[in-house]
Amino acid sequence: MPNFELFSNNITLYGNMFFASTIYITLVIARYATLAKLIRDSRANIENDKLKFNNQDEYSFHLSHYEKRLKLLRYTLYLSLFAGIALCASLLFLLMKFAIISSLIFGLYLVLVLAALVTLVYELAVSFEALTEHLEIMRGWKDKF
Repeated sequence: MPNFELFSNNITLYGNMFFASTIYITLVIARYATLAKLIRDSRANIENDKLKFNNQDEYSFHLSHYEKRLKLLRYTLYLSLFAGIALCASLLFLLMKFAIISSLIFGLYLVLVLAALVTLVYELAVSFEALTEHLEIMRGWKDKF
């Protein structure tokens, strides 16, 4: 049986989680903005012939990683935003003295935040995979110097 008194008597838990949620959402938005700039810059460089790919596979690799990262960041952002809404609803129900409903919605909030963190970790893994590929290409250039 969940301890509903824990939630109803500990308002600081909600306050701390609220600030943690806003910081997390800001982090995801910053990652999205960085990826959007990277995609726009890559497009401009390709259009101006500043960026050339060795073959179709290399181009497809970059394109697929951009698509994966964008999709994962979108999922992460939606999950974290819905988690923030759930947290606000939970706090509202707590203030209206509906501790059981508040606890259930807070549980939903925790599940959504966990899912958002999992998608963010997966997005980071995709990002690291692309960075590793770039390092491999750069290692091949060491003979040029």
